[in-house]
Amino acid sequence: MGFFNSLLKQSPAVTCVLPDTHAVIRQMVKVLGFEVVGVADHWARLAPAINGAVEYFDAQIAAIPGPFDIAAAQYTHHPLVHALFPARQEIAHGLGRSRDVKQPLAFLAGADQKEVFALLGARRKPESQQSGADAGFHDHTLRTLAANEVGARQGLRTAALARVVTAYGEHIQKLRQPGSLPRQAWNIENRKDFPVAEGDKGKPILAEDELQPDKLLQGLIAWLQRPSEHFQVRVGEKAAAGSQDAVHQIDLLPRLLVCDRRQWVVCIVRFPTSEGVAAIQNETRQHRYILS
Repeated sequence: MGFFNSLLKQSPAVTCVLPDTHAVIRQMVKVLGFEVVGVADHWARLAPAINGAVEYFDAQIAAIPGPFDIAAAQYTHHPLVHALFPARQEIAHGLGRSRDVKQPLAFLAGADQKEVFALLGARRKPESQQSGADAGFHDHTLRTLAANEVGARQGLRTAALARVVTAYGEHIQKLRQPGSLPRQAWNIENRKDFPVAEGDKGKPILAEDELQPDKLLQGLIAWLQRPSEHFQVRVGEKAAAGSQDAVHQIDLLPRLLVCDRRQWVVCIVRFPTSEGVAAIQNETRQHRYILS
């Protein structure tokens, strides 16, 4: 922890965001190496990009409704919960099969936390070819477990930031692997409007020359300045004004779009810690994920 604290103290004039700062720095070092945090004024350059991304993520996450109670006892009494899950056991399946539940749930249970808050995502099944009716939801997945709603939303913000850094690292590996690429294929910032002079097309770019710490840092800053390419919350569009039935309440739930192109209907939920622990114990494989 002392290493990361020393990094953040290098530029006291720059206002930093907490609690995301350490998580982003750790992920940056993991993905890009320690050399990047050795670049002169790296934090003064990086902090404004992180702050801008945080502001964007906060506004997006604020549009996610909840918390809704998904305790098993609510299944028959809460129309929205009943509409989200095709059967009561799907609540337990969502809890037990989500990859990012086991570790934080163990911590919360150990702290004697009776109730847990989290992001719930579910994907719509393809519409029936015969009737055109909505076939419901599947792949129920939970993420960013916390002791309260604020913690769940902050956890989602941190996960979104860390995912941008991870995606950038994956992009860098694709550039590094061939050893060299023609100029028109070398797009470290991954911009759609990447300009290349006609005379430069075809010129080889060596990865070992271009992937130096200063350029890696500048590329990461460019990625952080475009957070909407990795995380978007789109409000529901089908709901009828004033309708209170469960189907139309579901239509009001927003969709989360992430960089793997999957679309999730999302909300913040809460559930008893004991039900989460039981669900984990009854499943042998945790494979569902959002934003990982």
